[in-house]
Formats: sequence, structure tokens, C-alpha cells
Amino acid sequence: MKGGANMWVKRLSGLSIILILVFVGTYGDSTDKIIEIMDAEENNLLELESGQEGAVQLEKIRFYTIVSLEGNEIKENEVKLFNQEGEEIIGKSLSSIEKMNKRPDGNGELVFIPVIIFEVSENTEYIFQNQGNDTLWVLDDLEIQSSLISDDIILISMISCCFGFPLGIISLIGWLVIWRRKAKPSEKLILKQEVITTDQLFKQYNSTDENSSVNNEKVPAPFLDIEKVEGPIDELSLGDSDINKEQEGDSLEEHLASEKNDYIEESDGNWKNWDDGE
Repeated sequence: MKGGANMWVKRLSGLSIILILVFVGTYGDSTDKIIEIMDAEENNLLELESGQEGAVQLEKIRFYTIVSLEGNEIKENEVKLFNQEGEEIIGKSLSSIEKMNKRPDGNGELVFIPVIIFEVSENTEYIFQNQGNDTLWVLDDLEIQSSLISDDIILISMISCCFGFPLGIISLIGWLVIWRRKAKPSEKLILKQEVITTDQLFKQYNSTDENSSVNNEKVPAPFLDIEKVEGPIDELSLGDSDINKEQEGDSLEEHLASEKNDYIEESDGNWKNWDDGE
């Protein structure tokens, strides 16, 4: 499992490095092309001076942004759009975020600010009027975006930037996780097993179990105390009479003596037979 994780982290790291290198290599050319395509003074549909009007062909399902130089105090109601019948087309007011979407000039400086956006419902010719005191430029946002995406250098640079840096961050996190696993000491499970002695085994088998069906059976001890056992045996077997003890002792001695003599005689006979070669 760890080997597979290391392999995937290495692959992501290599891919992120390649993408970042591609982005660095194409950054200069792509930036120049982006500035060239988005330059409002060069790529516009119409340029209107103060008090001037102009006709232009517009298409539906497109957005047309009116921009002005930063610092000019032009208002939304100073820009008018009319169709062929003379009907005015109401523009869309910009949010604070849309107003921050500035456009660059030929030097790459963001000096053009959006004023208002128009959207038309028919593919026909329309008339713009500039009733303000500053110059205005009419931009086709869809055309500009299509030009940016269709350029190979810009597309490669954007893809490498969008994927290279996130993959690099993911790879860095993966290496940190692997490093922490290696640095963490391995925990060993130690099992302590106690050796049971003979005395403990004897006590265990002779302990009474309330749930057991046999409560009075006990295993005899492997080693009995001879001194403790001799007393009861003598008392049970010999009785309380001293006369019986003496008689039984004498008969026991006579019996042992006769067995000894028989054993000696038998042994002597065996040795004699062995000497005679029998």
C-alpha cells in the first residue's frame, strides 16, 4: 500500500513539474498575445468621440461592453443605443466586481474600465451615441474570448498554469504525509504471559466453582506431605491398642526376615549355577 502511494505521488510530482516548466516557457509569448488581442484601442467595433454617433452590425446572444479610459467621469445614461426603428435599447448596469474587470492598452497597462453592457435581440445594424465628454470604445467580448481560446500558445499556457500549480500543491501534501509516516516510530505489541507454577495449577484445579456440576471433587496434590499423612494412616490401620501394634510389628519383622533368607538362598543358588556353567 505504501509503495503504491509513493508511486502516485512521484507521478503527480513529475507531471506538475513538467506543466510548470511548460507554463514558464510559454508565459512570455502568451502574455504578449493576450495584450495584443485585448487592447481596446486596436480591437474594437467602434470608437466614439464626445458627442459623436456611429452605426455598427451587432448580433444577438452576444455581450457588447462600452469602455472608457480610467479617470473619466462618464455615466451610464450618457451612452445610448438605438435600433433601426429608433427604439432605445436599455443597457445593463455593472456590478462592483464587473467594474474591476479592466482592459489593457498596447503596453499591457490596465487603463480601460467598463461603463455599461448592451445585449441585442436581433442580428441587425444599431446606432451608438456618445452624449458624454470623453471617448468611448465598443468591444465585442465574445469575439475577444474566442480569439484568446483559439490561440495555441495562450491555450497551452493557460492549461499548464491551471493544472501545474494545483498538482504541485497536492504532491507537496502527499510527500509531507509520507514523510510523517516514516518519521513516526513503529509501535510494537508486547504480550506478557505468566508461567503457571505447580502450586498455582493445584490451587486452580482445587478451587470450587459455583457454576460447576461437581463441587466436591478435587485433584490430589502431586507432592503430599509425608509427615502429615503418616499420622492418620497409622491411626486408621493400627488402631488405638499398643498390644496390637507390638504384635503386628513382630509379625512384620518375622515376615521380612524370612523373605530376606529366601532371597539370599536363591541368589546363592543362582551364582552357583552360573559358576558351573548352567
